[in-house]
Amino acid sequence: MVQNITISNFFSIREPLEVSFEASKEKQYSEDWIIKIGNFRLLKAILLYGANGSGKTNLLCALDFLRHTILNVPAEADQDLNYMRFALDPTYRHKNTEFDLHFFIGGTRYRYRLELTPKRILEEELRVYHNGNLSRAVYTRKFNEDKGVNIVRFGTWMTLSPKDRKTIEEATTANLSVLTAFITRNISCEELTKVRNYFKQEFFRLYNVADADQEVAKAIKEDSNLKLLLLDLLQTFHSNIVDVESEEETRQIPEEARQFLMQMNISESEKNVIANLKSLSKWTSNYIHKTQLGEFALSEDLQSEGTKSFIRHLALFYKALKGNWLIALDEFGSGMQAKTQHLLLDFFLKFSRGSQLIFATQSLGFLDFPTMRRDAIQIVSKDRRIGQTQIDANTIRSIHKNIKLRKAYNDGRFTTIDPNEPDFNLSERKNQYQSLIFNFKQEGGDV
Repeated sequence: MVQNITISNFFSIREPLEVSFEASKEKQYSEDWIIKIGNFRLLKAILLYGANGSGKTNLLCALDFLRHTILNVPAEADQDLNYMRFALDPTYRHKNTEFDLHFFIGGTRYRYRLELTPKRILEEELRVYHNGNLSRAVYTRKFNEDKGVNIVRFGTWMTLSPKDRKTIEEATTANLSVLTAFITRNISCEELTKVRNYFKQEFFRLYNVADADQEVAKAIKEDSNLKLLLLDLLQTFHSNIVDVESEEETRQIPEEARQFLMQMNISESEKNVIANLKSLSKWTSNYIHKTQLGEFALSEDLQSEGTKSFIRHLALFYKALKGNWLIALDEFGSGMQAKTQHLLLDFFLKFSRGSQLIFATQSLGFLDFPTMRRDAIQIVSKDRRIGQTQIDANTIRSIHKNIKLRKAYNDGRFTTIDPNEPDFNLSERKNQYQSLIFNFKQEGGDV
């Protein structure tokens, strides 16, 4: 689980910006919302509210980028790290990007720090805590600019031979993390394996559920418990779906097509994948609807968008709960009724044992969630003076618990989100815009 993460100089994030999962002292709804690890109380979910363009998505991308950077094995040793620094301030175009993360694996607390540019990783550090706030280094990594080499130092307590330490140091290239350099070598180290597996299997990924229909079909076929859960929950909004039938269709790849792909300008690793790829599989689902006239199988394409969105999210949450995943979602709740939003969020909160959810939303339906905690809502906004993303986790906490959040929003208590901002009057610009749309000059009067 994550305690907090601080990000600086990444996309629209300029100065250090902290996203914290630490819960306040508020006791209300703690059973569903909070997991205790030692003296720490961590929230299972965080909601990012903000207007379009405020930087909510960039925050989620930062988490996904951090995971990717730690795990990625680039095709080329000098391949750039694919991201952009804060572009609206010339001085920040040349400053380093930094991530500072506190997290837990089981009951053990860690700190991971990363400093980089689009060209290389400059510094990397992993520390593990013991005896409260005391910590010791698992490893540190720094780029020696004069010698052009990475210097990696492991804690003296680490069970690594001098030879293994040197092997990992030599494998740590400009765009390769120490954790991944370690895994590319046949070296045994329980501590490093445990941390890398955490980032690979559990740490935040940004999911696009709109593209998940094949994964959902496969999961329903392979896991009967997911299917039972889905069919039962569909009844909560009077669906007449009584069964789901998923199947896999396999097609052989013609040799001509494979040879054509092999001739394209792709990396050697991609060519190896294509060379070994003999067939393609496609998973599809049919949903069985029962009425007084009988049972009818309808493809997933014929289901409503709201129903499909619910099914995709439920399948993702089910997997996350079983695997203690940390998941990030952009515009969670879009296209769903408030009741459906509430059901999914309640499902995640009630059954999470170590999973965490962070999502961006503009849906006011979540403000009416019956057991919403004030410390779970963080407001994201854009500083118009310099264009940087900023986050406010305190305003909502200060709103009295007897005031409904929807009313607080409508009264302007969310500060940087103005619900009463005047509507844009298109009538005043009718002639101007008609000339732009239809490409003719204004000659006065209505056209």
